[in-house]
Formats: sequence, C-alpha cells, structure tokens
Amino acid sequence: MSDPSVYDAAAIDAYDLVSSRISPGTGLVTWVSSHRPLAGSSVLDLGAGTGVSSFALAEAGARVVAVDASRPSLDLLESRRGDQDIEVVEADFRDAQLDSTFDVITLSRNTFFLAQSHDEKIALLRVIARHLKPGGAAFLDCTDPAEFTGAGGDATSVSYPLGRDRMVTITQTSDRATQAIMSIFMVQGPSTLTAFHEIATWATLPEIRLLARMAGLEVTGVNGSYAGEDYTARSREMLVVLEAK
Repeated sequence: MSDPSVYDAAAIDAYDLVSSRISPGTGLVTWVSSHRPLAGSSVLDLGAGTGVSSFALAEAGARVVAVDASRPSLDLLESRRGDQDIEVVEADFRDAQLDSTFDVITLSRNTFFLAQSHDEKIALLRVIARHLKPGGAAFLDCTDPAEFTGAGGDATSVSYPLGRDRMVTITQTSDRATQAIMSIFMVQGPSTLTAFHEIATWATLPEIRLLARMAGLEVTGVNGSYAGEDYTARSREMLVVLEAK
C-alpha cells in the first residue's frame, strides 16, 4: 500500500484540502444509512485520514473509531474533533487489532484499493471480518474499475478549485496488466506548490466476491451511486456491501 510517510506533516494540509473536495462525506452517510441505521451505531472507519468521513458519520449520530497509519492525519483530525464522538487509533488498517466489534465498518473513497496485492486485500478483509458484530455490515466505497481502464494507460488530469486561491490538479496513470493506479496530487496556492502521490491497485467485482469469501465474508449488495441506485455497466461508482457468511 502507499507508505504512510506519503502523508507526512509537510503534505498533510494539501492532502486534507484534496480529501475535503473529493471524499464523499454526506454521500457516504446517505449510502450507508440506506442499508444500516447510523444513529447510535458503532462505526469503524478504516483509513480515516484527516477525518472527512469520520466527521460525517459522527454527525449522523454514530460512535466512530477512526483508524489511520498517518500520525499527522490523526493529529489534524483530533485538533478538529471538539465534542464529537470520535476515537482515533494509529494503526495500519491491514492488521489493525482492536478490542471491540462494530455495527458498521467503512473504507471510504478507494481505501480498499490501497491494499495492493491480493494477499493484502485478503488480510484487510479478515480485519473487517474480525471486527464486525453479528448482523453488522462493511461498506467499500470504490471507483468502478472501468474508470481506470477506459484511458487505455494514458495519463489523465483534472483540476478542481480549493477555495478562492488554491487549485488541485490530479493526474492518474493506470496499467491494465497489473491493475495499478498512480495518482499524483499537485496543490497550487498563490506562492506555494505541494505534491503528494498514492499508489493503488483496483479490484473488479468478481475479484472482490472471491477475496471476500476467502476472508469469511460475502458481498450482499452493490450500488452504483450514493443514492442507492443499482450497479450497472454505466456506473461510475462500485459501492460494495459485505456481511459475514
């Protein structure tokens, strides 16, 4: 997976700005709530980063445990937490071992793809299986792999404004043979330029079904949007619901 040092103190402000722009936040809450109630539920947010999803889940009434391997990310989350019911744990989500089980587990915005090999993905799915309460569900929020294969290996770039005086340019290159994705983020301000990168490996829905079974889970639902629309060949999102077998 991407080395946690990618999200070091020098890049964390830029990473947070980008996360605030591209992470689903309330969209994730809408989708999860269509399958499981969040108010009063315990939620494990794996790969929480600076907490965009964690805050949205807590605002919906959940008790959230946010896990991330980047200490600077968690420091920023804690500085903003206030009285929201969010506990932070510094750990690699592939082998996190907590004393609690949870009603809901979330991996937001391609976090699942940061576990790069099949072995890493199985290890992550086993973490999920160990920490799910009976009747609980896990939610993998992923971009549909067709979005990566459509470029045919060519680099694609898109730019977004970040407030009045900043802009982020995201450049992605994908490789069909290895299913690898390299994403480079460049945040430009009036007098600064900050860059960081992520390396990920996508998985198709049949692969996720197989890997889940190997970890003691099963795919019980797939949506193509945060509004709960069915997953089709035209969907840009692949939103996967997992439960214990």
